Amino acid sequence: MLKDRLKVARKNARKSQLEVAEAIGITQSAYSQLETGRVDSSSHLPAIARFLGIDSYWLQTGEGSADTLNSLEMLDPVIVTDDLKNQFVWIDVVEASFSCGTGESIEFHFDAINGKIPFPPAFLKDRNVTEQTMKIIKAKGDSMADFIKDGDMVGINLAQTDVIDGEIYAVYFAGEGMIKQVFKEADGSLILHSLNEKYRDKIVTEENGKNFKVIGRQIWRAG
Repeated sequence: MLKDRLKVARKNARKSQLEVAEAIGITQSAYSQLETGRVDSSSHLPAIARFLGIDSYWLQTGEGSADTLNSLEMLDPVIVTDDLKNQFVWIDVVEASFSCGTGESIEFHFDAINGKIPFPPAFLKDRNVTEQTMKIIKAKGDSMADFIKDGDMVGINLAQTDVIDGEIYAVYFAGEGMIKQVFKEADGSLILHSLNEKYRDKIVTEENGKNFKVIGRQIWRAG
């Protein structure tokens, strides 16, 4: 259950309820309701996961692994050699480009492979991804700082395009590829949120949604 995962993660991180609450901008009472089970869902769960250093998808669903595997040792793309090839799954570091269109006609392509990064097979298994459905892109700009900084490597799952409220996605919107935290609104619109407060939110509505497409969900980062 969510309350149990929260307790375990917080204690493993050696944080108090007050520290978690203050870090994500809510009251200790509000956070306590999550750990007691009085509330079993919250848009703050991704922020809690980031603060505690755990995988957000695991926190929300209990599936996969709590480990974020944000290791600096895996940051630099390397050349695959025969003696290492079979020990890891090697994920492509790519550059994405987009073809013009609307809605389902928006297509993205990986034009260049700039190396590979090794991952233990268990990492992919825990997150239900394969070397075909996971790609790594390089973040540009500081709109998602301090969680994702300029130049960070970001792993995305191309198979996860259904929006989970509060999760981070690579998306295409209004002629631009970007990485944003996505929130669902009651009226069906989507908020593309930047963690850096100096950037304004972008709103995807029914009117401009033809210029929007989810590329994949962020499942890993290193930088």
